[in-house]
Amino acid sequence: IRDKIMEQFRAGHIKILIATDLAARGLDIPETTYVVNYHLPEVFETYVHRSGRTARAGAKGLSLTILQDDEQKEIQNFEKALGIKFLKIEKPNNQNIEDNNALLWAKQIFKTKPNYTLDAELKDKFKTIFHHLTKDELVEKLIANYFLANKK
Repeated sequence: IRDKIMEQFRAGHIKILIATDLAARGLDIPETTYVVNYHLPEVFETYVHRSGRTARAGAKGLSLTILQDDEQKEIQNFEKALGIKFLKIEKPNNQNIEDNNALLWAKQIFKTKPNYTLDAELKDKFKTIFHHLTKDELVEKLIANYFLANKK
């Protein structure tokens, strides 16, 4: 099963690979850009082995570690033993998440290609509704509509 999954991963049919330390042993996956640790390992060298997958042959990558509350105190030991510095990123709050989702929505609108097959008469009706709005007013109304539609 492992070989079949790896074949699918290398072929690009699987975008994310999740593995235990045991299952990951001996895997050589070039161009690994991210390693996500769900917790700190018991042994410092295991952290190096996991995270080192992003830096094969001079490549660069990012190793993220999701810490449980009881693991916070261990960070200093890892930093000292491995000679590295962890960058702490706080878990986003609900407001951060909502704001980020709204910005992603706005970017999606920006990237949307106009529908030129839309009936010209219908398009004119839309233009009639919005023609008196300034650009800023339209943006304000779009934002307000987004947050009203996505209220939780």
